[in-house]
Amino acid sequence: MRSRRSFLTLMGLTAPLALTAPARAFELQPYDSAAVEQAIASGKPVVVHVYADWCVQCHAQAAILNSLKNDPAYDNVAFFKVDFDKQKDVVAKLNCPRSTLIAYKAGREAARMSWDTSRDAVVKILRAAM
Repeated sequence: MRSRRSFLTLMGLTAPLALTAPARAFELQPYDSAAVEQAIASGKPVVVHVYADWCVQCHAQAAILNSLKNDPAYDNVAFFKVDFDKQKDVVAKLNCPRSTLIAYKAGREAARMSWDTSRDAVVKILRAAM
């Protein structure tokens, strides 16, 4: 009985904290040509992730991006995800393989990286956009 009471007390104390947790700094939006072109043209930092569901490197990069979602440093960056298998026209236009991150800064491509799955490499691309 005591452990149940302790558990309920703990839950009562932590529930308000869960409600005040900060919102995620960013969300990967599905790639939409008009939205991406508008974001790039605005000069806003933009990161594009070319992703395939079956790609191991893509999943590793996505996990790193996911771990950075709460970092306020990326609040002003627009993130877009290209579906490698369903958006072949976009992949051709970007001229890149799957598992690619592309950074845009001040309306221009600033950096790109393919295949690397290290946190440092992903962060380097994000910083190139800022």
